[in-house]
Amino acid sequence: MRFIIIIILTTVMVNSIWADLWKVDGAAGIYNSGSSGTITSTLNQTLYFKDTLVDAESEYKGYFYISLKHPLPIIPNVRFEYMTLALKGDSIEVGARSTFFTKDVSVRSDIVSSSLGMTQYDSILFYSLIDGDAGITFDLGLDVKYLISDYEIASIAISSKESSLIPLLYVRGRFDTPLTGFGVEGDVKYITDGSSTVYDVRIKVDYTMTFVPVLHPGVELGYRIQQFTSYGDESALIGPILSSDTDSDICFGGFYAGASVKF
Repeated sequence: MRFIIIIILTTVMVNSIWADLWKVDGAAGIYNSGSSGTITSTLNQTLYFKDTLVDAESEYKGYFYISLKHPLPIIPNVRFEYMTLALKGDSIEVGARSTFFTKDVSVRSDIVSSSLGMTQYDSILFYSLIDGDAGITFDLGLDVKYLISDYEIASIAISSKESSLIPLLYVRGRFDTPLTGFGVEGDVKYITDGSSTVYDVRIKVDYTMTFVPVLHPGVELGYRIQQFTSYGDESALIGPILSSDTDSDICFGGFYAGASVKF
């Protein structure tokens, strides 16, 4: 009997120490976004198109993330994120263009359908400069976003599929209200080289069932906004988002909700 009690106490102690030194949290859910901005391209010297994304309809898509914090010095903590989004619409102007004293004159236009899909994998290395002191957390690190874009204009048989590696500064802040299980969190990923800019911003509120032992389930609700501005292949830091002959200045924003777990 004494031996069993010792084993139980040792297990509780080890779990408590592990929980203080190692922190794992993750979540999965759905995201729905609206869009704004433009996608423009000159296909040759005369034919061009311009997608204003005004009438694009978004689809519900999934997201997932997992984060690991450890007590090992110097070695950064890690976080991995996944998200995909898709848009379909009928908002493209296609026409022939002639140049007369630097003024573009459209001689024909039409409305055709398009679709845009983006899949994103974020691999983040970060340090916790403040880690739970007085309920405050502050992380700083580097994110490498692997972006796969798939753009298609069905009626004129144009399509492009590109992949890009985009490095971004990563900043995350969090405040946990004492003894309630509620928390507020926001993070920013950002890069610009003067002409092209990418940012990815999230803010959320969540509730964690801290009274559940070992694994603490929870729920989260937030808003996410992303901006992708890329001018063909001119950028030294940001590769083509859609294609090397396409300029994109597009913004996505919408609410997301999911289930989380911490231990």
